[in-house]
This record gives sequence, structure tokens and C-alpha cells, in this order.
Amino acid sequence: AFADAQQVLLAAGSSIETVSVIGGGARSALWGTLLASALERPLLYRRGGELGAALGAARLALLGAGAGSRETICASPPEDFVALPDPALVDHARARRPQFRDLYRALAGSFPGLGSTPLAEELQT
Repeated sequence: AFADAQQVLLAAGSSIETVSVIGGGARSALWGTLLASALERPLLYRRGGELGAALGAARLALLGAGAGSRETICASPPEDFVALPDPALVDHARARRPQFRDLYRALAGSFPGLGSTPLAEELQT
């Protein structure tokens, strides 16, 4: 699903320079390796990344309150480590992606409201 979402962003003209892991996934190096392999790109872990969602909300509040500049409030935390794709897992994920898409198409109508998302519509064509 992450690889498909990444492909949609790239197809829409987005440029993805780096991907940082935040939230609960930032607690697991194994998850980082799996995700890096599915996305076929390195993932950056930043110090305190497990708190990333809360920090993002706090930063938005500070910006909305006019409590400082974007550059000051949104400075990136220091890097902790980088999760690299595992070549064997990259091959495995590539091979499984068509099966995932087929299953997604078959089950999309089973999830309330999911059938009307842009990704679901694209996968149904």
C-alpha cells in the first residue's frame, strides 16, 4: 500500500527527496527495513521520531499562533540512523505487489467508504 501511494504521488509530479519515519513505526528498525524495501528507498529515522505526530501538531499550533518563524519552529531533529532496503526483500515485495493489488480490488467494496477513494478508483481501472 505504501509503494502504491508513493507511485501515485510520483505520477502526480511530486518529488520525494527523503522519507522520515515517525510515530509508532519509528520504534522498530525491522519495520524500517521492511518499509524501505517496499518503497525501494532509504528511510531516515530522526531523534524522537516516535513522537513525530504529536510534535507536528504542536508545531502547527505554534505556527498558527504566530509564535515564531517556520524555519525556527519546523527545524528537523537530528538524524538517528538510516534504514536501507534489503535487496532480497525488495525482490519479494515487487513479486507480491500484483497479488496485493488483486486482493485490494477484490476487497475494496468490503471496507465502508474505501471504494470511493482515488486510489481505489485507480486500482479498479
